Amino acid sequence: MLGREGQRKLGASRALMVGCGALGTHTAELLLRAGVGNLTLVDRDLVAETDLHRVALFTPADVGRPKAEAAADALRRIAPPAAIAPVVAHLDPRLALDLAPKADVVLDGLDNLEARYLINDACVKHGIPWVYTAVLATYGVTMPIVPGRGPCLRCLFPDPPPPGAIPTCAEAGILGPVPAALAAVQVTAAIQILTRSPDLAPGRLVHLDLWTGLAETTSVERAPDCPCCGKRRFEFLAQPSRTSVLCGDSVQVLPRTHGDLDLDGLAARLAALGKARVQGRVLVVSIEGAQLTVFPDGRALVKGVSDPDRAQTLYDRYIAR
Repeated sequence: MLGREGQRKLGASRALMVGCGALGTHTAELLLRAGVGNLTLVDRDLVAETDLHRVALFTPADVGRPKAEAAADALRRIAPPAAIAPVVAHLDPRLALDLAPKADVVLDGLDNLEARYLINDACVKHGIPWVYTAVLATYGVTMPIVPGRGPCLRCLFPDPPPPGAIPTCAEAGILGPVPAALAAVQVTAAIQILTRSPDLAPGRLVHLDLWTGLAETTSVERAPDCPCCGKRRFEFLAQPSRTSVLCGDSVQVLPRTHGDLDLDGLAARLAALGKARVQGRVLVVSIEGAQLTVFPDGRALVKGVSDPDRAQTLYDRYIAR
């Protein structure tokens, strides 16, 4: 199907994998086994024991290691000739603008919409194709985005939802085979992008539910008034940092969007994961060794954490999606 020329193109290509969790590790392995010759891995988090049932590359010996580095070591054993570069860092506008223009395709292994809007801005600004993919519970969605040839992420989702509006993977869980299935679809789109296949369909949104066996395809149209690919306003690249270190061992995290949170509903969802209670007009959550005090406007104080990236990781994982 690809032929010698197609394999040559894959070998000369550069892929950027953002996120090295379940979806990212399956995607990275499939990319290298397909013959992609240069892969950069970005992730800010550490391997946890709870990751092991659904990831492709990690073992119990990797618990506590940076995900990007553990994934890179495993991938080097799978594809020794490939150039693999791990980047252990929070994906902020500076890093997105540094890495995205150097790639031929960007792959989605992220766990929150905010980071996806950031990648969408960077890729649209520099004309870099990327593949949006998200998984939750028993289902997932994926769509190739090729700037200038179809819709971008903000054509599909014009604005991010308010914090706490969408269940996180920590709350809803992820069925182990789901990331592997969506990774296969995502990598197929990436191969089509890299080999310039005429069969690539930018804007084709695929929805798979492995538990029910449902598979649906929807054609997403480009929105003429899209603030990103239409009006070329790259708002997420211009956003300042949302974290600030306060006196003591606490970090303040600001919400991306404004609006009142349903603190009682959020407490009920998080109660299965840790201690969560509403006290007066704030929600106090004790989880992963930290205490999050969440205010009705979405602002949170993360106590017991001095690293801003770690604080935002906890916020994204449990408060925002």
